[in-house]
Amino acid sequence: MIDIKDFERHTSFKPSKRISIEEKKEWERIFSSLRSGAILTGTVMGNDTVMMPDGEEKLALTIIQYRIKVIIPYDEVWYNSEKCPPPHVIRSMTGAHVDYVITGIRLDGECCIASRKRALAIRRRSFLKLPFKSGKRVTCNVIAVGRAKALCNCGGFDILLSTQDISYGMIPDLKEYVHTGEEHEVILKSYDEKTHQLKISIKEAKPHPFDGAEQRHPVNCRRASVITGKYGGGGFCRPEEELDCLCSYLPEQNALDFHIGDRVVIVIRKYNYERKLVFGRILSRW
Repeated sequence: MIDIKDFERHTSFKPSKRISIEEKKEWERIFSSLRSGAILTGTVMGNDTVMMPDGEEKLALTIIQYRIKVIIPYDEVWYNSEKCPPPHVIRSMTGAHVDYVITGIRLDGECCIASRKRALAIRRRSFLKLPFKSGKRVTCNVIAVGRAKALCNCGGFDILLSTQDISYGMIPDLKEYVHTGEEHEVILKSYDEKTHQLKISIKEAKPHPFDGAEQRHPVNCRRASVITGKYGGGGFCRPEEELDCLCSYLPEQNALDFHIGDRVVIVIRKYNYERKLVFGRILSRW
């Protein structure tokens, strides 16, 4: 366990042993961040437990760029500590690329403490200097993924995205579709100056799979598909990436005999151009 009280704001550090050129460069980056508040970026290696000044034990993010461990305590991970995600999110951030600012060095010089909160504040100021433009294309970083939600960072804002913000198609398990550490192009949707909420969309940065679908899959054609989800009276079948077809069953078929992941043959029956939906029927397995 790491005690936060062991860290101080050193202005210099003289190692007790010889260090490599790579480690020397790493210390130079650390002191640059400590002195000037410069942002560093690293990959989360895992978690440590830290002892806070009030005696409470909390999880922390662990980053090791070369040899020196950097710890980001739980309260310094999020921009707003009062409205932060639950603790288990920290455990899902392994592999995420995060920004941080060094705030202290342990007395033995083998570990540093940092704040992601300060880095987020700097990123936000830079992001908000430019006039907000809805529809602008920027990038976001995926920092944690659950079954139905993904936590992304864009412009210093941590944004929770649902499957509807990420894909045009049905996604049974989001962890199989996007992964921590990935960078995605997004469309800026809106920004509320009062609540400081930024809305983005990953799926709208990609072409809509419905566009041109009738030429690729004309009415009455048969297509090999995979069942990606089920609803009352039918299932979502996917003949191509992100294009789901709402399919009913044949009268002699039993819905309980079909499961998510089953490979089936469907027939395309009609298109709804207003709602951008495709309808079909499941004929058989393949």
